[in-house]
Amino acid sequence: MINSIFEAILQILSHPPSRREHGYDAVVLLALLVNYRKYEGMGLVIAQALSEYNRQYKDKEEEHQSGFFSALTSMVGSMFIADAHEKISVQTNEAILLALYEAVHLNRNFITVLAQSHPEMGLVTTPVSPAPTTPATPLGTTPPSSDDLMVEFIVTHMMKEFPMDLYVRCIQVVHKLLCYQKKCRVRLHYTWRELWSALINLLKFLMSNETVLLAKHNIFTLALMIVNLFNMFITYGDTFLPTPSSYDELYYEIIRMHQSFDNLYSMVLRLSTNAGQWKEAASKVTHALVNIRAIINHFNPKIESYAAVNHISQLSEEQVLEVVRANYDTLTLKLQDGLDQYERYSEQHKEAAFFKELVRSISTNVRRNLAFHTLSQEVLLKEFSTIS
Repeated sequence: MINSIFEAILQILSHPPSRREHGYDAVVLLALLVNYRKYEGMGLVIAQALSEYNRQYKDKEEEHQSGFFSALTSMVGSMFIADAHEKISVQTNEAILLALYEAVHLNRNFITVLAQSHPEMGLVTTPVSPAPTTPATPLGTTPPSSDDLMVEFIVTHMMKEFPMDLYVRCIQVVHKLLCYQKKCRVRLHYTWRELWSALINLLKFLMSNETVLLAKHNIFTLALMIVNLFNMFITYGDTFLPTPSSYDELYYEIIRMHQSFDNLYSMVLRLSTNAGQWKEAASKVTHALVNIRAIINHFNPKIESYAAVNHISQLSEEQVLEVVRANYDTLTLKLQDGLDQYERYSEQHKEAAFFKELVRSISTNVRRNLAFHTLSQEVLLKEFSTIS
């Protein structure tokens, strides 16, 4: 019975006319089925069926364009499109968000598609599978990539009520994408400078609000993750940055913003040499900064010397890049282990309580908003509710 229900749902979602009429209800039903007694193994049947569906159709472009995942992402995208005077409510679309989460979480091929696609720019390497439809956004006329979304979150949520857990998740997403791109030699034509700038601004925010934030959070965990993202670019950037000039731009950005890294080093050094509660956490950041400080200490004197010899008060970006390119050979960096390792996401234990509460909320809303077109339908549903 479960398999036949699942196949029926997929037929609805794969057929445009039926999807337009019944797609929302089909997705809600699928989300609830997947989460039915999930942690007791009951939802595993639907999960396995969904995984099989992804396996069967992942190489067929027409299914990607008109099938389940495309339909689901289109639905999610439409949630965030509203008129200028319309207030957007995400709360009323919990079920669709849950269904999208399950589709991503259960699809082993999702990271492949996500890490190899960008809606605005091409790839240096050919993607192994076509990119899914990307949700539209009111932020602009072109759909954002995952990198755009992470940068958008980083720069718009620096506040006193600091969402530490969400920032940790955000940086973890970026890290996992970089690990995949490094492993598979995927080179995205993306403006990486936007990400580097956002990360440095986040570090500056943590330092500016050190006292307030330390009263609630271990900000050194987040600082360490950010520094290690830069270490990923420094150590492995030649495997996934699109061009050699992108690697030069990374060094330029580190040198240009050297004061922020110097301030971070001073802060963590101060706390790591005291016998306080943050000593160990701060010490890890101190050690992680070794290559960034090596880059700054190596190139800054050479840039100053170049300016003095040529009687230039302020060098242009191209002049700084010229100095950088000419002095790579004499730079010594320390090999850092484990930069391309990450903790695999596990829903159970950490997130189980959240998802149980979310499913209860969705179930309550479905019951409240269910429209009965005929009395016989209502009677039939009541009869089904008594079946054990």
